[in-house]
Amino acid sequence: MGGTINFMPTALDMAGPILEVLTWLCLPAGLGLLFYTGFLRRFVHPWDVAEAVVYSDSSGVGFRWFDRKHQVHNAPMSPYDIKDMAPGDTLPIYYHPKRPTQWQTTTPEEAGRTASVLGRCLTAIGAVALLAGFVLPMF
Repeated sequence: MGGTINFMPTALDMAGPILEVLTWLCLPAGLGLLFYTGFLRRFVHPWDVAEAVVYSDSSGVGFRWFDRKHQVHNAPMSPYDIKDMAPGDTLPIYYHPKRPTQWQTTTPEEAGRTASVLGRCLTAIGAVALLAGFVLPMF
């Protein structure tokens, strides 16, 4: 009765397949998310900033600003919303160039911020796993 002796794999023997799986899963997914966020920031959610003026006339009160094409846009507000501002005061207003009715007075959040952070993390994990996969056989 002959038998063979099976040895348990060492940590280095197990690390190779794990690193390869991490490389194949993390690197393409991370790069894909980074390209996606770059596309979002470039084409989908560009915000423009303009100097808005508080107005008060027979139509009511609100903000008025010029866009890139020198067209005037109005944002009617209730007097309560701008109670601390006088007519003629200016403030920065952020608007969407294709839809100037979509505006805000606070600095807009970066588009795809969560996807960007996740893409950076996955790309870093995939790159480290790729480099470790090349260095590991040297030991």
